[in-house]
Amino acid sequence: MATAEKEFRERPIAPESVKTKRAREKLVKQWDAEKELITPKALKETVDKIHKWIADNAKHRIQIKEKSIRLFNQNKDAAEISKKVQIFAERLKLDMEHFGSAFEH
Repeated sequence: MATAEKEFRERPIAPESVKTKRAREKLVKQWDAEKELITPKALKETVDKIHKWIADNAKHRIQIKEKSIRLFNQNKDAAEISKKVQIFAERLKLDMEHFGSAFEH
């Protein structure tokens, strides 16, 4: 698997077409516009809406009495990340670093 990872990283990247460049620039503009909308006030409003929705829908919840539900190890620690997810995260990180530097030029 390590060999495939190495080959993936060392492959040359094909030149970007004009259509792809325009699409990428459009996405970057959309992301920048979305980033401006994420403010502490907007986050607080969203949290408040979620809390209100949970409270409004509490009457529809079904109480589970027969068995307890536990996540991972009784909610003390998060589950370990699988190797597959670790590899995917590393690839994503490398891609973001690569494309991040491409956006700056």
